[in-house]
Amino acid sequence: MEVLYRKYRPKTFSEVVNQDHVKKAIIGAIQKNSVAHGYIFAGPRGTGKTTLARILAKSLNCENREGVEPCNRCRSCREIDEGTFMDVIELDAASNRGIDEIRRIRDAVGYRPMEGKYKVYIIDEVHMLTKEAFNALLKTLEEPPSHVVFVLATTNLEKVPPTIISRCQVFEFRNIPDELIEKRLQEVAKAEGIDIDDEALRFIAKRAAGGMRDALTMLEQVWKFSEGRIDIETVHRALGLIPIQMVRDYVNAILSGDVKKVFTVLDDVYYSGKDYEVLIQEAVEDLIDDLERERRVYNASTSEIVQVSRQLLNLLREIKFAEEKRLVCRVGSAYISTRISGEKVPEKTKASNADNVQSSSQESATREEKGKDIGFEERFKELMEELKEKGDLSIFVALSLSEVSFKDGKVVVTFDSSKAMHYELMKKKLPELEDLFSKKLGKRVEVELRLMGKEETVEKVSQKILKLFEQEG
Repeated sequence: MEVLYRKYRPKTFSEVVNQDHVKKAIIGAIQKNSVAHGYIFAGPRGTGKTTLARILAKSLNCENREGVEPCNRCRSCREIDEGTFMDVIELDAASNRGIDEIRRIRDAVGYRPMEGKYKVYIIDEVHMLTKEAFNALLKTLEEPPSHVVFVLATTNLEKVPPTIISRCQVFEFRNIPDELIEKRLQEVAKAEGIDIDDEALRFIAKRAAGGMRDALTMLEQVWKFSEGRIDIETVHRALGLIPIQMVRDYVNAILSGDVKKVFTVLDDVYYSGKDYEVLIQEAVEDLIDDLERERRVYNASTSEIVQVSRQLLNLLREIKFAEEKRLVCRVGSAYISTRISGEKVPEKTKASNADNVQSSSQESATREEKGKDIGFEERFKELMEELKEKGDLSIFVALSLSEVSFKDGKVVVTFDSSKAMHYELMKKKLPELEDLFSKKLGKRVEVELRLMGKEETVEKVSQKILKLFEQEG
């Protein structure tokens, strides 16, 4: 069985979508019998570069051409489609990037075509050629025979030497809009008898990111995976993504301020072996898609959706560089949830943090006696508010999970052993910490970092943070 992207590859100029600027120039050259000896087709993958090169080769060698379109019935057209036509030579520069391959081409271009009117060389991913190979190709492009046409395809035009570019006509291919991809997928699904709903098609089209080949490949993967009608959940399962309902449960929990539900969904994602970064990226994409298509999947205003999307993107950046991604994601998600729902992070968490999170009532009382410096407490609250609004989220999270006090003229930040990662991170950021506290207190102060106490699991910390949110509510 032929794969879908090959079966439904365009065979004429008219079937190539969203590249009218390229088609117009190529068709005009054919009509005027002034085809260039060298073309560079540049652009994202799956947008039709190699396909258009083959159609050009068919048009130049078609035995029954009327106008500019190949007939697709003669022996030349059929063999070019099958990849067996001797005068159309395709080379993948990613795996044949050395000078020897280009030398063989240089030696062969002088010979007349064996079957057709033109020899057409299609070199894919040409930017992968070595410097020596490019130099050899340059010699060929300078004075090519009249019966030879080169089509150089690349996804990275800036890596092609200017000397090569200057000897070719350059055409930049555009990403294909989602609407055109979705329309083509509908046509293919109808032709193949694939039972798939519109939401699933839209998701595949959007995920293809402008590439028709990728879209058809995903459609085929989903089709072979499914056993009945294909919906959005089927697509997510077939592509190994996080189920859409889980993504929407996470977003709805954040929008409603349900921290307990946020933690539940994050646990489900973690124990299913999925990546938090994928969850957040899919959440943002679904939120923005909700705005674009006005689906109103989420019961939230436009400003709320934009605000949550922006904060989730900030959290995504934090997670990418965090060592303990799970903890950062849980605290960050709870933080966003309380902000969106209008709740405030408990003052106890911001000021003394561990008073309610990780100590007995007796230890709490002892710390209160030792840290009665009301002036410091107020300044520290202000500092945490500033960090929360526009500061370093990693410092905010670390201070929120530590005990902070002012003793003997210096700031003491104490972590228990389960927060070793935050302790090590703050060691690297110690000068920045001292600058923050010195600026807030109006005098130069030293910050002392301590690591001590019993080890606690992430789950226990999360439960204690959850209790704080519930008490505040």
